[in-house]
Amino acid sequence: MRQVARGLVRNDEGKYLMVMHHKSDIWTTPGGHIDKGEPIHKAIKREIKEEFNMKIKFIGETHDLWLDYITEVPTPVANYKIHYTSKKFGKVKKWEFIFHCELKAWEIEKIKIQEDEIKKYHWFSPEEIMNLENIFPQIPKLLEKVIS
Repeated sequence: MRQVARGLVRNDEGKYLMVMHHKSDIWTTPGGHIDKGEPIHKAIKREIKEEFNMKIKFIGETHDLWLDYITEVPTPVANYKIHYTSKKFGKVKKWEFIFHCELKAWEIEKIKIQEDEIKKYHWFSPEEIMNLENIFPQIPKLLEKVIS
């Protein structure tokens, strides 16, 4: 089963980055496949850097475990398995890890999209995301979870 890391990426205006890939007409969160043996936190940072030339910062709680040899990072806001059949791709089985992330305004100025993978992108307010019709159904639910 392929593993995928995705990010609910928020800008300074409180809007979230959504992408549409060339292979689809559905809005989704940025991210991609985790390489074999790659930690999930590094995978999402790598994917955002590859797709948009941006650096992200994780948002989320840690447990305040301060030891010299331990680095704490927030856990994903969700992880789930997806099984479906697609006319384009056949049987699809994925395990997705979703992180809440942010970036600073100066990072947005550096955006350079990976044109061979990303068809288009847009920054949506949470309200706009809730009203999108061509979006994966779990995304509005995940967004509700992180903004409440």
